[in-house]
Amino acid sequence: MTKKKDFLEGHKKVGKKLIPPMLQLPNMVMTSFRDEGLPDLIWLAPFFLRVNDDVAVQQIMEFLITCNDTLNHHEAPSLAFLSNFNKLSNIQKQSLIDGLATKPILSLILDKIKHHNCLFHDYPLKFLFAGLNQEIEREQCITFLEEDVDALLDRNSQIATKIQVTTIVSMMVTGKMFITSEIDIPNFNSIFTDPDSEEAKRAASFARANLNAGIGFSSVEATTNTWPNSFWKQSFSFSGCR
Repeated sequence: MTKKKDFLEGHKKVGKKLIPPMLQLPNMVMTSFRDEGLPDLIWLAPFFLRVNDDVAVQQIMEFLITCNDTLNHHEAPSLAFLSNFNKLSNIQKQSLIDGLATKPILSLILDKIKHHNCLFHDYPLKFLFAGLNQEIEREQCITFLEEDVDALLDRNSQIATKIQVTTIVSMMVTGKMFITSEIDIPNFNSIFTDPDSEEAKRAASFARANLNAGIGFSSVEATTNTWPNSFWKQSFSFSGCR
């Protein structure tokens, strides 16, 4: 009886549900990886699906580092998450257009995600496609999108794990996440070199836990993010999309 009382202490009752103290914090929101995380990381799926891992990681990291250096602003959001591009001002977006214009990485990135741009009217990276003629059949776009979504639906799958680890590493490299020296950081390379090892499992757990914190412990304005809902609403309306 005492244990039950201790457990319930601090919980808030809303209808028939008990809300734990942590989730009563003003900036803590209930989210799910499928509903919120998948739409934000969907742009990374085509890389790990359609080129080898080394190339995928290299291209993603080069793009994100170039974006971060171009903006040259320590308060710029982590651009590993699609919805954060919507937080950029028009001036910042133009800076990215100008800064990436002469970089070979831009065409490589746009080629991988052009089917997303074709399908979604409010795609957060649409501004990078301005003036470009991307020829691709709609049915092919839908097929690619289905594959992208399938790769992330199970966040414990191999590809989803690679995507989550790459996201965390990109945040560390671009100064969007700082890890204290007291934490034993796992060897992230093990995800690619020895995916069945204990070290790889530890790296995967580390990435998932930190992404959970990033998605759940968010700022108040993040609750007004329209991209995830828009992504799912439009996806379900595509003919042939499951």
